[in-house]
Amino acid sequence: MKFRTDIQALRGLAVLLVILQHAQAGFIDAGFLGVDIFFVISGFLITGMLADQIGEGRFRFAEFYFRRARRLLPAAYATFLATAVLGFFLLDAIEWNDFTWQLAGAVTFTGNIALWQQTGYFASEAALKPLLHVWSLAVEEQYYLLLPLALWLAPRRTWLAGSVVVLIASFALCAWWSLVAPEAAFYLLPTRAWELAIGSLAALWLRRDPRVGDRVAPLFLPALLAVLVVPVLPLPAPAFANIAIVCVATALLILRRHPLFEQSPLSHGLARVGDASYSLYLAHWPVFAFLHNAYAGDPSFGEPGPAVLVAATALALLLGWALYRYVEMPMRRAPLAFRRRWVFAALVSSALLALVPLGLSARTTTGTKSGGVDYAWLRRDNVGFSDACETYDLFVPSRACSESTAPATMVWGDSFAMHLVPGIAATSDVPVVQATKSACGPLPGLAQIHGVYTRAFAERCLAFNYSVLNYLDETPSIRTVVLSSSFYPYFDPARRVLYMDDGTMVERMPDAGLALVALRDTVSRLRSMGKRVVVVAPPPSTGFDHARCLERKARNRTPFARFIDCSLDRSDYIASKHETLAFLERLQHEAGVEVVSFDDLLCDAQRCRTELDGTFVYRDEGHLSYDGSVAVARAMDLAPLLERSAR
Repeated sequence: MKFRTDIQALRGLAVLLVILQHAQAGFIDAGFLGVDIFFVISGFLITGMLADQIGEGRFRFAEFYFRRARRLLPAAYATFLATAVLGFFLLDAIEWNDFTWQLAGAVTFTGNIALWQQTGYFASEAALKPLLHVWSLAVEEQYYLLLPLALWLAPRRTWLAGSVVVLIASFALCAWWSLVAPEAAFYLLPTRAWELAIGSLAALWLRRDPRVGDRVAPLFLPALLAVLVVPVLPLPAPAFANIAIVCVATALLILRRHPLFEQSPLSHGLARVGDASYSLYLAHWPVFAFLHNAYAGDPSFGEPGPAVLVAATALALLLGWALYRYVEMPMRRAPLAFRRRWVFAALVSSALLALVPLGLSARTTTGTKSGGVDYAWLRRDNVGFSDACETYDLFVPSRACSESTAPATMVWGDSFAMHLVPGIAATSDVPVVQATKSACGPLPGLAQIHGVYTRAFAERCLAFNYSVLNYLDETPSIRTVVLSSSFYPYFDPARRVLYMDDGTMVERMPDAGLALVALRDTVSRLRSMGKRVVVVAPPPSTGFDHARCLERKARNRTPFARFIDCSLDRSDYIASKHETLAFLERLQHEAGVEVVSFDDLLCDAQRCRTELDGTFVYRDEGHLSYDGSVAVARAMDLAPLLERSAR
């Protein structure tokens, strides 16, 4: 296929959009759409090439994949190796453990699946993952793996219709999963294939009708505006709608091949950027990820300022250019023919890149490490008795989540109830049962809707809480019910809630009054069953993950060996949580229920502690660690305190 300045210019635009988004440029809201532009271009180019080669009878699978490997692997492996070396020294234990699986996914082109598996309520922030960007490369390579076989097997007369079928089916799945499983919709090929299929359809359409560019000419200007404007000012619509607009617009621009792209100095400048777009894309994100990791480990840093972000962007561009100039281009120009020894070398390189970090991770994050502290183990997810207790369906009592078949105390709520269980169990002389579901507070008839917590999730939350009430009604041995939650989601104006109103589920805006009514109703229903009730407030927090700070301090990984203070500023805590604190005060007075707080133990007039006698109190920005839960509970004599406070 002949070189096309317009396509290279689109590539340059796409990579700049992505980099500006990651640099937190204030004037751009949806630079991530640059990735979707890449998908359409890739689908167009690869399908056009395959259609020509298969049509002329000169396609060979081995040669095709060898050329892809020579094009992609050298720059990718150089990036992965450099990132792994830096990551070993710069990442905390949990991020390093996650990184090893990201790397294994990257070299096997399953990085999107590895990253999808690292999503969830307790997962660390995406911004901290140095190989987060490989998900899109994995999607492309998976498409490249399947497309040649599909075109080779299918009769040529069905190619165009087949592309339409793939496009429609994948788009329908994307729209559905965006509502019920947004994380899967983001990362996985079945819900992203439609974007590449738009490019494939354009290539096959152009092959069938060489004059298609003239037919779509009236749409050129609207398409150009869409590609330039929507990434900056996305429409107030679901993400997949904005993606669809940009993808269709990109395909129309490619089909039109307007002379403007061939003659404009701006398009030639963008095309030069597009030449290096692959290397720029590879190199830029690790720079931002390591920057975010540095700031995430020290509360005194605050947030990266404009000067820091500009410097990081300049470094990312410089590294991307160097990767292009000294790795990508020399390997593309090298006179390497298809040989088995090159295939063997690529396989060995992939195995080494994947296995070395995995081996290092196995030695440093086992949970039973000898001769040192295993920080990943200390900061593991605190889900209470067992992973099985992070319930996602109806509550069914099990031995994994209960100390007895006739428990006397129930801990009920979301993850802020889970993290209490180790401490309560360690200080209680009666058996405890755990009834918990992440992001689902103990408010029957009320559930949050926000981001990955979809309407379907909210419906499951309602069903779960009603099943807990039924279990309590049928279990007379339970005398005390401990309720806990973050509470804030039920009056956060950025969210919506699903409300059970006279047997009908209604979506509405949240408010503290509605949440208060739901909790008062919970307390009343429990007391009508003969249960005593007590509420536990969330621990002091400001939203900053002080466990990272404590690990960095303990491992002497502070910049310039300076002292860092990992405690909380009490005034910051009060300011950030004033709405939750006011809500709990109202609950205490209006529902006649005692609210037990950790503030007296952890806070003085100025600061709140994040460790007790060397024990990390927190595992992240707000949840108690396993050891912290026990340490805090023993310092407070928590279970007896809850018994005395329940009424």
